[in-house]
Amino acid sequence: MDKRYLVGFDDSGPSRRALEWVKSRAADEHAPIVLVHVWSGGPDADEDDGVLAARQALRAARERHPEADLSLLVLEGDVVGALLDVVDPDTVLVIGTHKTGHLHGRSLGTTGLVLATAAPCTVVVVPDVDLRFRRGVVAGVGAGADAADVGEMAASEAVRRGEELVLIRAKSADATGAEDLAAAGRRLQDAHPRLTVSCRTTGRAVAPTLLDAAFGHALLVIGGRQTSGIRAGHVSAVLHDVLINLTAPVLVARHDDGRGRAAAPLTKETV
Repeated sequence: MDKRYLVGFDDSGPSRRALEWVKSRAADEHAPIVLVHVWSGGPDADEDDGVLAARQALRAARERHPEADLSLLVLEGDVVGALLDVVDPDTVLVIGTHKTGHLHGRSLGTTGLVLATAAPCTVVVVPDVDLRFRRGVVAGVGAGADAADVGEMAASEAVRRGEELVLIRAKSADATGAEDLAAAGRRLQDAHPRLTVSCRTTGRAVAPTLLDAAFGHALLVIGGRQTSGIRAGHVSAVLHDVLINLTAPVLVARHDDGRGRAAAPLTKETV
């Protein structure tokens, strides 16, 4: 399946930020944007009300972004389950959130966190903040199978934006963390000669370091592994704290481990 952007959309402030974030990149890639409106229904709800709200949201989005390739998909049910049913490894799922702060939140129930853990695709969580003057990409590059994927995706994002890439890694117990990170930086620099790469290692806790570094930047890229189902016990502490306390849009790069689920067909589209 060709690449597509799915944006969780209800015309709220966070969902408008998510659409704004994705608009230019989708146009550059000639990729469609599908606004996904999930109608929760209820015993006293009228299905027509949900569809009407979705159509109004689509009209508002088209008025603000007439040049964008926008369509609408109306789903019914639980937001997380509905979105997981229509994504696949070629999807980029983009959602907005009100969650910002500095390590004050501790709830595992946020939509962005659960989707970033369970979805078989790249997930972008966009805070409801002004991003117009943000510059630069930050990447948390650890050890493990998805480290190279995170670095390459972050480099591609920085190249696309024409901005600097900052790689960050916690110091390892054998004190080789800085050397490994520098080598990763050199590989990315060689692969992307026009890219400016800087590297930082830290002895602090990883999540606060990434949140501090991302403040004022355009994007933070971190890794995320798909779990089998939605199991909060398998959420990494770093992913949890970063997504609960966003200081910038966060792209959770999905490592392809072959366990992605097939998406359901888009059968309820309205235009």
